[in-house]
Amino acid sequence: MERLQAAWGRLKQGERVFFFMAGVLLVFGAVFWLLAITHVTDVLRIRDVYEDSPQADEGLYLVKQHGCRNCHTVLNIGEWGLAPSLDGEGTRHEYMWIRAYLENPSRQMQGKTLHDGRYASDFSEFAATEKDRIATFLFAQKSMPGSANHPEPPK
Repeated sequence: MERLQAAWGRLKQGERVFFFMAGVLLVFGAVFWLLAITHVTDVLRIRDVYEDSPQADEGLYLVKQHGCRNCHTVLNIGEWGLAPSLDGEGTRHEYMWIRAYLENPSRQMQGKTLHDGRYASDFSEFAATEKDRIATFLFAQKSMPGSANHPEPPK
């Protein structure tokens, strides 16, 4: 104990503050983790769901094949923060809106999209069946209230 007190006494004021704050964060993190795994809080509850179907699975395959996850996150996999997450897309938009976006992104978003053919695909090279499958997959991405991907904030 004396050695610990002596070592603490040799630290500069800023180092003491740093180690104290790190200890506080560690304790709060451990308490939060224990509350989460014992289900006292529902922070670890899954709030985004994927409505599986053969057509949606084909759409997922196409999303992977065309490299959409190089910019977007899909099923919590992909680049974070580069482009909007596609998780919960089926809750934010109707199927026909998604399909219209895949037909002409610039018209659907009034020019406010990087899917213009320069930065990202404008989907003009995609077959109509591919667009249908991708739209089905994106529409199958649902988010429940409380999810960050839900269109309305939780109450």
